[in-house]
Amino acid sequence: MTKKIKYSIGASSDPIKLAEAVERYVSQGGVINVIAEGESRESEASRQTREADPEAEMCTKVDLLKGLVAKGAGVAALQYSLRMNQKDIKRLASENGLKIRYCQPVRRSRTSRQREPATINDATAGHAMHYSALGYTVPEIAQLLGVGIRDIWDIGKAYRFEFRTTSQGEMAEKIIDDETDLPT
Repeated sequence: MTKKIKYSIGASSDPIKLAEAVERYVSQGGVINVIAEGESRESEASRQTREADPEAEMCTKVDLLKGLVAKGAGVAALQYSLRMNQKDIKRLASENGLKIRYCQPVRRSRTSRQREPATINDATAGHAMHYSALGYTVPEIAQLLGVGIRDIWDIGKAYRFEFRTTSQGEMAEKIIDDETDLPT
């Protein structure tokens, strides 16, 4: 969650004090570079490095490309990191003998869909319905019984039982909100 921080406008934003601080900085030997309107410091700096030594810049990009490909970065991540288009990245990779794989997911793959559904007996179904009557939600019941959420929903279909999708605390809040909306 992000918090908005409000900064108070204090004496530091006074233009006279700012001008005095700039004069003091320059008198102590400081240099202030003026950048033309419409340009940024990064574009000027990157332009100077490109003009100075384009071969060194290409070597750093190749090293960065090798490191990112070894980590499994995809083309989109490489475009962002290298600031190059897809065609140039693929050309650079083929020149250096690198193979770019598609982006690998960070989290592990879902194996729950590949597993066989649990065999649910009447005792497990009875426990699930009991927990539902006590106010537990489907994910909570699945965790308590050690089965999958889909298995709980299958119990509901097989036994024609409707499980709760919200907890009792949420339902109580909803009931209170509904009662306050009634006309008097």
